[in-house]
Amino acid sequence: MRRMLLVALALLVAVGGAALAGSGPQAVPGPVDSGIQLRVEVTQGRVDEVRHTVQISMNNDGPAKVTVEQVELQAPSFKGAGPVPVDAWLPTGGLRVDVPVSYGTGICDGDDLKPRSRPARVALRVRTEDGKVHDVQLPLPDPDPMLDKLLAIDCLQAYLDRQATFTFGPWTHLPSGWVSGTVIVRRTGFKGTVTLQEFVGSILLEVLPTPLREQTPKPYGVLPPGRDELSIPIVVDGERCTPHALAEIKKPYVFPAWVSLDGGELLYTELKITDAEQAAFKPVVDACAAGHTQM
Repeated sequence: MRRMLLVALALLVAVGGAALAGSGPQAVPGPVDSGIQLRVEVTQGRVDEVRHTVQISMNNDGPAKVTVEQVELQAPSFKGAGPVPVDAWLPTGGLRVDVPVSYGTGICDGDDLKPRSRPARVALRVRTEDGKVHDVQLPLPDPDPMLDKLLAIDCLQAYLDRQATFTFGPWTHLPSGWVSGTVIVRRTGFKGTVTLQEFVGSILLEVLPTPLREQTPKPYGVLPPGRDELSIPIVVDGERCTPHALAEIKKPYVFPAWVSLDGGELLYTELKITDAEQAAFKPVVDACAAGHTQM
């Protein structure tokens, strides 16, 4: 019986190693002689989307508690990430513990807008109750839907940045407490027609073309060949401010937009935010928080 158990454990470790090559289970136990049995998964919440981070979700299926002292997402399709020191206690029983880490920036191959991420793993430095430290490497699923999604987002934005940029222009504070400005479409490489179909506000701030606001016909703007820049007048107000919106203020400065190139499919992007925009929007947000929104 003991011999059969040792053989089964050895097979389990071998299968886990094969997962790094693109097959096998989602995670493998730690070293056989340590009793470490961990599972990991890459997840992402709304705050992570803004911060360009993910959560390394860890579960301890072993017989004893362990402490994770370092976490690293080793994803060859991304650059700029590295080991992160942590102090995460993992109790027994499979309770999930999340640790936020940066995943870096996607490595894109030309103009491929639907790339597949390469096999990845999570490297952990784990301390067991006897004080010993173990390096554990746990392969992620291949393909990993979350890493594929993050890589596609980065590669789409890099592709659009090579074609045109979508930014805000100078701001003017209005007596109402709102601010007026412009959305600027600026050509960076694409020679054909750039169409800004629509942009929308964030969870707190409404962004609308003027003077027709909600009645503005779409597309909001078209940059024809031979022209390098287009300005669309806008107003930013706090009419979206509600108690629910304030409670959900995890993405106050994310302004989605949809664009097309030469009449092709609509592509998602976001209007770029700088310190100038945050300074201009602050009085609107402050008035919203104080309950002084203009209706």
